[in-house]
Amino acid sequence: MWAKRGAHRGVNKHSGSLLSATQYCALALLLSLVLSSSAFFLPASALGALIIIDLLLVIHGLYLKNKITALLKVAAAQLALTLPLYYLLHGEAQLFDGVIVVLRVFLAMLPGWWLSSTQSPERLGEVLSWGLPAKWAFVIAASIGLLPYMMQETKEIYAIQCLRGANITPKALRNPKNWPELVYCVLLPVLIQLLKLSKQMAKAAKLRHFGKVNKPTHWPTPREDK
Repeated sequence: MWAKRGAHRGVNKHSGSLLSATQYCALALLLSLVLSSSAFFLPASALGALIIIDLLLVIHGLYLKNKITALLKVAAAQLALTLPLYYLLHGEAQLFDGVIVVLRVFLAMLPGWWLSSTQSPERLGEVLSWGLPAKWAFVIAASIGLLPYMMQETKEIYAIQCLRGANITPKALRNPKNWPELVYCVLLPVLIQLLKLSKQMAKAAKLRHFGKVNKPTHWPTPREDK
């Protein structure tokens, strides 16, 4: 992601375009921050316009063949947990407010999904380094880049544990007694895998002399190489 200054002096072949890849990434990051913040600060009557804008982002992400299934599952799980709590605490009259809360959270997550689906970690790290220390930008960009990989790892671990007979199927998880088994069989192995991968990335960055210069350079994305 980062390289020693002077290690790469490739020419940006998109110099004649209106915006470079880094400038486009900066605008995309700013747009995502504004839309995510708006999901919480806008009144409920203005959420319709925000839904239309986020819908355009979803269409763009799906056009680029990015999957939104995991995000929809998270929203469904939030809805399944929030509505019963609102019913128990506030009664049936407040259920609509619970739906609005879940909708706001979902609308706040959508821009982040679009950003991570359309921008490479290298460019995000470069943009973040404009206002953050290089090490902080590296950690944030690396974390964003790890999300798709860790989601795939989680799916594989979950499938393997189900084949071994663990009581973590959707039907079994209706019983709260089986929730600790989900932690031991899925969440802990995923955490161990994440820690192992983090050490590997830290070692790789150290071997590439990361941190030796104040302003590290960034490798171009494949789109810039074409």
